[in-house]
Amino acid sequence: MVDMVLFDRYLFAFTIASHILLVSMSIALIIVITLSEFMAIRSSDKHYEALYKRLTKVFVISFGVGTASGVVMAVEFVTLFPAFMTVVSQTGAISLFYAEVFAFFLETISLVLYVYYADYFRGKYNHWLMSLPIAAGALLSGVLITMVNAWMNTPNGFNIQMFIQTGGIIEIDPWAPFSTVSTFGEVIHVLPTVLLAGVSLIGGYFAWRSLRTEDSEERAILEKGMKITAVLGMIMIAVAGFTGSNEVVTLLRYQPLKYSAIELNPSPGTDLPEKLFGYLVDSKYYGGIVVPRLQSLLVWLETGITDLPGLSQFPSSLWPPLYVHMTFDLMVTGGLLIGLFFFTYFIDWVFRSKRPHKLKLFQFGWIVVAFLAIIVMESGWITDEVGRQPWILYDVMKVQEAANYSSSIIIPGILIIAFYIIVLPSSFYFFSRVFNSKPRSNEPETVHHGK
Repeated sequence: MVDMVLFDRYLFAFTIASHILLVSMSIALIIVITLSEFMAIRSSDKHYEALYKRLTKVFVISFGVGTASGVVMAVEFVTLFPAFMTVVSQTGAISLFYAEVFAFFLETISLVLYVYYADYFRGKYNHWLMSLPIAAGALLSGVLITMVNAWMNTPNGFNIQMFIQTGGIIEIDPWAPFSTVSTFGEVIHVLPTVLLAGVSLIGGYFAWRSLRTEDSEERAILEKGMKITAVLGMIMIAVAGFTGSNEVVTLLRYQPLKYSAIELNPSPGTDLPEKLFGYLVDSKYYGGIVVPRLQSLLVWLETGITDLPGLSQFPSSLWPPLYVHMTFDLMVTGGLLIGLFFFTYFIDWVFRSKRPHKLKLFQFGWIVVAFLAIIVMESGWITDEVGRQPWILYDVMKVQEAANYSSSIIIPGILIIAFYIIVLPSSFYFFSRVFNSKPRSNEPETVHHGK
């Protein structure tokens, strides 16, 4: 039975880790497309026009693959954690899932009109305006999924004590899950992180292609793409860094055990050191880097809080896996390196060349940043989800209480893993082929401005 719980956990973890790559790519794509088309209209630049048209073809495919992946995740929610979905269906949390469906409809309908009915739009801005509800639907989907996660971290909207004691769900507030104590902070931190991963991946691809191509027209298109993704990247890393302090406050107030595991504090205290990339054995820290009092100082500067929690305050049976300390350090270190790259990019743009995207050094850096951003996003997700263990609803329902213990899901689960192992790299390879393909002389572009 314990093995089946682990299977449920690992299968869902693998699925969502794969799905989030497609999500970050899709959301970033539509933002880049919208900005590219706007710049094409404003400047009458053929390179911006070629960029958004080619990216639109990629986005259509990405949207289709992402939709199929989203269906897999929805099915896994029900099949792997049926007791959890029972709670969801009987509380206001189900409204978050219905709102997600609305966001998906908005994105789908707008995408069909944007791609296949471009000739019907009059005026050079009207076609571009149709890209905005696509972007809104994509962003809203990301927001709503994050709100579901926030509700899992800080559940509300029903009588929790009664549920823990009897299993009954009463005193339901259908709107409460839309605004938990952690919702706002989690949304404004997660969304820019996801966008950062997507735009970094796209910008890194542009940089890689620019280094390889000898075609000056192709390079000009790619450089336009790097300019847009660089601006977006600078904004996203700044917002993600700024909102990180708010997440610290949320953890300290509402998930102190998760905070203790992330910082690997064996005991509570007021002058605790900052520890990086080490491990804990019998309450002693080994390996890594230890900077005395730095953790307490940083937390005090960010939040004004001086008393920090420790693992000894909680039963060891409720401790999450302590490797979340490593994933958290990986996330923060990667984020700092990305921030350093974009800061250097900004300084060069302001004080030197105004064209850092043309420099090979920055293009090589872009490729590194693309991988770093994915690692940061995935590490952050692992830290959040694994750090909540053993709870699926924090302090309310454990994963083992929500899981499916039937061995009949093993074979379908293995097939899903195989599906992602094949489809994920194939999709990104196909995205590249589609972007690089050029229309034949007797074929019109997929989309164009209405007249």
